[in-house]
This record gives sequence, structure tokens and C-alpha cells, in this order.
Amino acid sequence: MKPFFPKFRGRPWVSGERVLHVYVCPRAGVDEELLQLAHRVTGVMAPYPIDPQAQGCPADPGWLHLTVEMVADAPAAAISGPERTDLVAALTDGLTGFAPFETEVGPPIANVAGAVLDVWPDGRVVALQDRVREAIRAVRGEHAVMPSADRPHLSLGYAYAEADSDPLNSVLRTTITPRRAALFVDRVHVLDVEWFRAAMAGGVEGWRMAWDSVTVVPLGVSGTGL
Repeated sequence: MKPFFPKFRGRPWVSGERVLHVYVCPRAGVDEELLQLAHRVTGVMAPYPIDPQAQGCPADPGWLHLTVEMVADAPAAAISGPERTDLVAALTDGLTGFAPFETEVGPPIANVAGAVLDVWPDGRVVALQDRVREAIRAVRGEHAVMPSADRPHLSLGYAYAEADSDPLNSVLRTTITPRRAALFVDRVHVLDVEWFRAAMAGGVEGWRMAWDSVTVVPLGVSGTGL
């Protein structure tokens, strides 16, 4: 694995910059098996240069998330209150009638940028992404959605230094059971997401995220707002 570097519109992210995203976020009391799985993987990852997203699991999901889409035409600071209201309205309209669903994630895999849980089956997640992208394009234009070939996944942690991922994958295969867990999706979160440089173990700098909530849009019903 190699150090992870976030990007915005194909360029390196500026530390402290904030961009609106639409995420699915696991919840305590709902996705307990998933949070337990993330908690176990976090323990196994401890010797490796990976900053875990599951802080305080299983009681606190931390920064665990499934990225549905980024609003990529402008930084969050350049999107006004009325424009955010229009975006939330479009998402609400687009997701009305889209029924909540359950899927699964796993097994945990160490990859080039850290560790992830792939989503499978992913048909409903992909359909959800399509609805969200249509809503963003409707109010922000085609340039607000960047092409992506990445498959749906939850990031368990991001690498901040180089390391061989093969030993970690071997440990994950032999020690983590069960290897899959359910994810229940009945809402999406519109979030103001920040990436910033931070000190990691050993004094090395890496990238860490944080976010502020804009709103929550439920699936299948209308009536949400800022």
C-alpha cells in the first residue's frame, strides 16, 4: 500500500478544503454486525500505517461511510444557502419512492490506499447512486458529477505510509470471522466534508477527514429539508 492522497476534480486536495458529499453512514443500533466487523479489523490493522475510520466502534461508527457521490463543481464554501436548499429538494424528490434496502459488505481487503469492505450485492447501491447523480446534475449541471469506475465500498482506513499489504491480507483472512455483515440503507446524509493534513503515528503526516451535517434525506418518503 502507498500513502493515500484525496483529490478534488482531479487535482490534489488542499488541506482544509471542504466539499459537499452524499454518503451512506452505518448506525449504532442498526448496523451492529458491521460495526463489530469494523472494530475487529481496526484491531488487526493497528501495526500497519493505516488511520482507522472506525473510531470507538462498536458504540461509535466514527467516520465509516459509503460514498454515494461528491458534488464536484465547486467547493462547499462556494455553494450558497439557496443552492443547498435546491440540492436537498432535488435529492428528496429523486429518492421519493426509492425503497429502503439491505445489502452486505465484506470481506475486509487491504488495498493500495488502506483497507476497505466491498459492497455485494451492489445492484441497489448502484441504483441509489444513479438517482443521486441525476438529482445533482438536475440542479448543478453535468460538470457537478465526475466519472468514476470505483465500485461501492466502505473505507476502513487510509494509509499514511508505504507498507506491504500482503501480510495484512493474510492476517485478515485467517483471523476475521465472520467476514461479511449487513448494511441497512434507509437514508442518505448530505455532508460538508473536510480533508486535512494531520500528524500520524511516528510523526508522519497523513490525511484525515471530518464532516458537518447539512441534512439527512430519507429513502421512500418526502418532507426533509435543511
